[in-house]
Amino acid sequence: MVAVELAVGARRVAGSGVLVGHRVATGVSQPALDAVGAAWMLDRPRERAGLVYRFWVIAEILGVVTDRPPRPAPRRVFLSHTLELRRFPVGRSFVAAAESAVARAGDAVVDMAYFSARAETPARVCREAVGAADVLVLIAGFRYGSPVRDRPEVSYCELEHEAAVDAGVPRLVFLLSADTDGPAEMCVDPEHGGRQRAFRARLGDSGVTTASVSSPGELEAALVQALMQLPRPDASAAGPGGVVRRVWTIPPRVVGFTGRDELLTRLEAVLRDEGRVVVQALTGMAGVGKTSTAIEYVHRHDREFDVAWWVPAEDPAVVADRLAELARVLDLVGPTDSVEVGVGRLFGVLRERDRWLVVFDNAEDPRALAPYLPSGPGRVVITSRNPGWRQLGHPVGVGVLARAESRALLRWWAPDLTDSDADRVAEAVGDLPLALEQAGSLLADTALSVEAFVELLAQRAGELLDHDAGGAYPRSVAAAWSIAFDQLATDHPAALALLGLLAWLAPEPVSLAILGEHATTLPDPPAATLADPLALARCTGLLHRRALATVSPHSLQLHRVPAALLRDREHRCASGEPWAAVVIRLLGAALPGDVWNNPGVWPIWRQLLPHVLAVTHPDRARHVADTVDEQIAWLLDHAATYRQTRGEPGAARPLFERVHRLRRDRLGGDHPDTLTSANNLALDLSALGEYRAARKLDEDTLTRRRRVFGDDHPHTLTSASNLALDLSALGEYRAARELNEDTLTRRRRVLGDDHPDTLTSANNLARDLSALGEYRAARELDEDTLTRLRRMLGDDHPDTLISANNLAADLSALGEYWAARELNEDTLTRRRRVLGDDHPDTLTSANNLALAMRTLGEYRAARELDEDTLTRRRRVLDDDHPDTLISAGNLALALFALGEHQAARELDEDTLTRRRRALGDDHPDTLTSASNLARNLSALGEHQAARELNEDTLTRRRRVLGDDHPDTLISASNLARDLSALGEHEAARALLSEIEVQP
Repeated sequence: MVAVELAVGARRVAGSGVLVGHRVATGVSQPALDAVGAAWMLDRPRERAGLVYRFWVIAEILGVVTDRPPRPAPRRVFLSHTLELRRFPVGRSFVAAAESAVARAGDAVVDMAYFSARAETPARVCREAVGAADVLVLIAGFRYGSPVRDRPEVSYCELEHEAAVDAGVPRLVFLLSADTDGPAEMCVDPEHGGRQRAFRARLGDSGVTTASVSSPGELEAALVQALMQLPRPDASAAGPGGVVRRVWTIPPRVVGFTGRDELLTRLEAVLRDEGRVVVQALTGMAGVGKTSTAIEYVHRHDREFDVAWWVPAEDPAVVADRLAELARVLDLVGPTDSVEVGVGRLFGVLRERDRWLVVFDNAEDPRALAPYLPSGPGRVVITSRNPGWRQLGHPVGVGVLARAESRALLRWWAPDLTDSDADRVAEAVGDLPLALEQAGSLLADTALSVEAFVELLAQRAGELLDHDAGGAYPRSVAAAWSIAFDQLATDHPAALALLGLLAWLAPEPVSLAILGEHATTLPDPPAATLADPLALARCTGLLHRRALATVSPHSLQLHRVPAALLRDREHRCASGEPWAAVVIRLLGAALPGDVWNNPGVWPIWRQLLPHVLAVTHPDRARHVADTVDEQIAWLLDHAATYRQTRGEPGAARPLFERVHRLRRDRLGGDHPDTLTSANNLALDLSALGEYRAARKLDEDTLTRRRRVFGDDHPHTLTSASNLALDLSALGEYRAARELNEDTLTRRRRVLGDDHPDTLTSANNLARDLSALGEYRAARELDEDTLTRLRRMLGDDHPDTLISANNLAADLSALGEYWAARELNEDTLTRRRRVLGDDHPDTLTSANNLALAMRTLGEYRAARELDEDTLTRRRRVLDDDHPDTLISAGNLALALFALGEHQAARELDEDTLTRRRRALGDDHPDTLTSASNLARNLSALGEHQAARELNEDTLTRRRRVLGDDHPDTLISASNLARDLSALGEHEAARALLSEIEVQP
């Protein structure tokens, strides 16, 4: 918000010197002067620069002001033209008129005619000059011009236009019209006339607005106006050294985009709403052109954005990853930071900067996408089949093309079509843009006649669209794609086979490297094609030319519409094997199996996870025989394990549940694989804080494994270890200790002292000892375990960091706060680097470091860390997760230490209520909350209420933990203070004497 100060007879923008409202007795109107203030007050720097300067000159002449602002720097305007336009028309040429227009606009001319001799080739000098220019002005006459020496297939004018497109330089294109007067030397090109006509046609469809002129005077007038309207570069968006760093992942312009002028105008009007993020949703049926319209809008306004980021949003689970990628591109996060950290930092930056746009393509669920919509003075465009976006943005329905637009689009692809033939094709495909584009391409690239096209369309439509009338794909789209597939089967069967393979994967990029490395797992075709780089290049080139897939140097991507149609068309490959089985085998070969606590393999899992989820979806898995059920189960189990070990137990749970059901139903409850699935599901339930459900499942699994494998089998001992974890989490520390001691003894005997599973049991037993108040014994065991883990696995392994975290807790419990702090700081740093800021283990270290800081009297720093940790845990785990409630309790302690007793009381009351509901009245964590709340009540003078709560807590702790547990003694001490505060000194002394604690 700009501050405004009042002056006599004038309004003045503070600090700017811009006179807004001074009325003078001259020819300068008040509205004209107000326009200067409007440009400034609306914070439109591109509009205000030239406007302010011009009105300032008037004000200076009038003597109103004397401190003229600097004139806007002239732009470098590169004039692209053929040589004859510098000589004709005689008297005043087109080039002279253009140079005059540039000068009138206050800009500088750049023209190859004025370049001195250089050692570089003319083509290189030309490209460098265009790249350094601010604007390209192309005057396209009727002559093609001189061919480029190194690229004789193009002229220098075409090269200059190409260089401007590559460099993102704004282009102003002027075509000499057919009624332009001039000699034959200017109007006829006997050698390359055909090339020039094709070039002029391409310019008309290049995405820029072209103007037709017939005289130098018309050119000068049109160019002056165009230059004055063209936004100047915004210096405020420049980075170091004044260079704007642009980030651009918008797909290339849709070739031959036609029409949509009214829709694009409405879209621009809404998105120009200043001062807040504007969300525009383009909605309509598949194939109607939502995506191509969004792409066209961004390219038409490409100079308005420093950041333009494309997010494929069909799968909400992938949206956050794409936003996190933008954060990494902008250097907001490091390579190991979590997705949540990346998205959070990105949103924080976007709130404070403008000139950005994010496009969410193919989003379907507004509720799923809502958390990922950034805010700030930028723009958001959504494309979706779902029209229900009104609560989040401005939905605009996208309909079919008008018939005139359909004819134009068809003739762009097939120039020889007559109006009547174009009408027949447009009618047959229902004026749907995707169908029109495909039909035009087929008619141009094949020998099909219009009659044959329409006939084939009618013959195949019923066969291909054998589903409900309300299906996702219109008849004409499916039929057009079917014809394309048939033609591909004739021209290049391997290319169709490659599309068939892609169809069973997710609509995400598929790495060509992965396909090539594992080509031996695939049938022919496409195995031979993928194994031969030249054959693969020819195949992908064909797919690219026919717009059948998105091709990049490193990946292929098949749109969901042709993918679905291919799946419906062909369930089996040429060898007769189901495509789904082929893809399942491919992913099984490409994905590493050792995913648990193994960060080195996580990148490939992150890349292939969408494809695993797609091929194992029940709708696709039903196409394969029972023989691959175990392969599906393997993929599901390892995908779930990846998500859990990455700190996403909620996303892992449905996958674990499905694989457990699949194996139990197929193999039986006692099969080793079924028991492995049950074990993994129980571990995930425990990570979600559902300890009772985890305990029940672990108890059953342990009983079955003892019966099937015996007491000492490694699988049996894994179940025993996990059950002990459940008991500990439920506060049954003694039972957990006994089971962990037995498991540790057996693992040492069976596996050896240094086996990772043995060290896991040692770590868990130490945690039970600490929970029972045996801190020195816990410390000794944790120190030994940490030493062994560092030697076996290294300092940064997740298991090593668990042990380091637990040892730090022992040190804190023993009063060695500085040592605890140092170890916690080191562990937190390593976990952030290895696991990311939001991983549950990282948040445990942050929680413990804050605890150490508080014990050392660093209350404010502890509070800040506790607040951050609580916020993250609420987002990652939810409000009622036991770990979240630990953070809430610790933050209340920090507030209490800072004297904010009322705030601490409110947080403790909420935490106690949640713990009673989630864990029960007698759980040790619940009793910790009760003890903390009683202390707050006492500090607020509510001694009687504190006494009653402490009496109840002491009774429960004696029953649950025993008379000598440190927490029990703390409750007794707190109750004694309450009694003393209430004047019951004898009772207080008796209680202190009973527990042998000095007052």
